[in-house]
Amino acid sequence: MQKEDLDYFREWFFEYVNRFFSSDSFIRENIELKIEHTRRVCENILLIAKSEKISEKECILAETIALFHDLGRFEQFTKYNTFNDSESENHAILGVKILNKEGILTRLPGNEIRLILKAVEYHNLMEIPGNVALSDKLHFFCRLIRDADKIDILRLASEGYAEEEKCRNPALELYLPDTKGYSEPMVSEILNNRMARIEDMKNRNDIKLLRLSWIFDLNFPVTFTLLKEYGYLESIISSLPESKETEVLKKHLEKYLDTIESEARSFS
Repeated sequence: MQKEDLDYFREWFFEYVNRFFSSDSFIRENIELKIEHTRRVCENILLIAKSEKISEKECILAETIALFHDLGRFEQFTKYNTFNDSESENHAILGVKILNKEGILTRLPGNEIRLILKAVEYHNLMEIPGNVALSDKLHFFCRLIRDADKIDILRLASEGYAEEEKCRNPALELYLPDTKGYSEPMVSEILNNRMARIEDMKNRNDIKLLRLSWIFDLNFPVTFTLLKEYGYLESIISSLPESKETEVLKKHLEKYLDTIESEARSFS
């Protein structure tokens, strides 16, 4: 894969998303939000990829995956007015369908096409499918896009919670109610060092826990470095309601991050 391929894909991407601009301010706001998200995920994936010292061609491949990872979001939101896959359709699979329908990847070799499509398809799963071997190139690129995507969603969340009293975007909160407390399964998963599940969410506090639980699915040392540098996790934690349960969760998350940091130092 060459730089001119990526340039071509970028040009096509912006022509494609321009189809979804609307006079409806809410739709326009969320289309613009996803364009900006895509731009930042492209930046994130390059930071992570370069930290792993991969080749320039592999960096270009990684950025292409980032460019297309949320392609399905634009049609999804315009059609359903939601980013909730369970109430519309799986945006990753939709993105793969669009890429196949548009034939945009046909200029690439078959092995690169398959890798891009699978990395897009798998980026939003709870975990990378077990049939993808750890030694497989696809497994590496899946981990890259999953980390790059999560970092920017955490950025969006932390910025949103800092401004939530002024302006809220209900689409980002999946239209969940602003009620008290947490759902027990969300708390239990975090205390067991596992990612929480979307289907267990009942309110806006739960979606905050869901995002915090993503730290258990991060893959690269530089990802943790970026999260610490930007303070996204601390910002989200500080937005949680004050309670004994919150304090237990906060201490557990901090202990986990301290452990990860200590392990990283021991291997450096």
